[in-house]
Amino acid sequence: MVNSLAVHDAFSRWEVAQATPEDETLVASQCQPLTALANGAASGEVRFAITVDGSDAEVEATREHPTIKVGYVRVAASFIDLDKLHQAGAGEFVNPRELREAHQHAAFDGALPGSGLVIRGLSGVDTWRRELNQLLTTTTFDEDSTLTLADMLLAIHGSPSSPAITAPVRRCPSCGATDDRLPGGVINVPVQGIACPACNEHVYLGDVLRTHEEYVPEGSNQSALTRMMLVAERLTSIGYMQVLFSDPHGLDALARTIFITDGPLALHGVVAPLKRRFQSYLSELANHCVQNNHQAAPLVVGVEKSGRFVEHAQLISHLIPPGSVMSLSTEYINRMTGRPPQHRYGTDEFYGRRFIYRTTSGNPIVITVPPRSGVTPYGDTTGEDVANYPTLRPICEVLDRVQTRLYENAVIPVALAHSAASLPLGVGQSVLRALGQRLLGLPPRTQITQRGPFPGAH
Repeated sequence: MVNSLAVHDAFSRWEVAQATPEDETLVASQCQPLTALANGAASGEVRFAITVDGSDAEVEATREHPTIKVGYVRVAASFIDLDKLHQAGAGEFVNPRELREAHQHAAFDGALPGSGLVIRGLSGVDTWRRELNQLLTTTTFDEDSTLTLADMLLAIHGSPSSPAITAPVRRCPSCGATDDRLPGGVINVPVQGIACPACNEHVYLGDVLRTHEEYVPEGSNQSALTRMMLVAERLTSIGYMQVLFSDPHGLDALARTIFITDGPLALHGVVAPLKRRFQSYLSELANHCVQNNHQAAPLVVGVEKSGRFVEHAQLISHLIPPGSVMSLSTEYINRMTGRPPQHRYGTDEFYGRRFIYRTTSGNPIVITVPPRSGVTPYGDTTGEDVANYPTLRPICEVLDRVQTRLYENAVIPVALAHSAASLPLGVGQSVLRALGQRLLGLPPRTQITQRGPFPGAH
């Protein structure tokens, strides 16, 4: 292989798709010093950070039958008092006691059935649908709150002040009915579910996520599992915003809190349509803050630890002055990623826009920040105007204060949330496999016996 002329010939025709690092003029044209942006005083009000991270794993239930799979999900929210955090690091060494007092976290776990696992009488995909809905409707994102993930799913389909009581499903998962076969073109599903008007089969609120469309009866369901985890992360973050919004004295706390998500503010695949719901919710929340004299709130940001944009940021960081933020035009992104010049990047997935911020200490951080109300982050030229991101400067200033050398491109709240969300914590998949075997009643080495007729069996 290494001596193959065909392989060498192929490599000779390729190059890495990216904007040329040496093109200093192009990079410089998209950079601005942070001090030139609006709302510089707002970051001084920020005292708290709530960071949400998640992890997932799909494992084999038994070694003898690797197609029987179980999916595990953990989502954690990390709360940090930034004042106490700074006090903990004020001396020559970090004070561990003060660091513990500065940080708290809450986490929830869930399991979803992969291929080969069914509820008796149901197919694999219908088992997935029922269990996903069970997870959404029974999981509270914090032990001190009664709000479930399902409540937050309805909240983003309404507004902070008026959560919806139903969410639309545009295609029946059972009979496939759409459009003219459905009154109003959709099935409006309440938290308890509803019967499809075309086939009378039960439709769950969890069907709004459409992850059942990616369910594989004989193979890996890692993709559907990850989609669910990412939605759960974002619903958890929204949940804390909703709690503060609903509290009579919570608005000041809301304005003094930065909400950090691990990863970009985007959803891909079958759950991508939900990005419009998140964008609408955040826009209305921002309008409410402005009406109450909080011009740069809520502070919502996605921070990336890895990926193509992080690699590119490291490559060009020496071209970005410290303390400056680089906008990424659609033209620049298309060049960097190898997309066609006229490609409309991010229009269907993102509810924030990516920026590269080079901290005052010189480290590049890739962030995603929502625009002001009424502006779409991608799709037209208004999304490229940095003036349409009133929270950009205070967010960058806060991130500047909470960097960590724990690993590259990280900030302390993200590092702590990642630690709390790690699945499994310090052990391998063998532990998760053993858990599944025990809860399913399977010995460690087993031959599966059929406990009853499968759906459709004769």
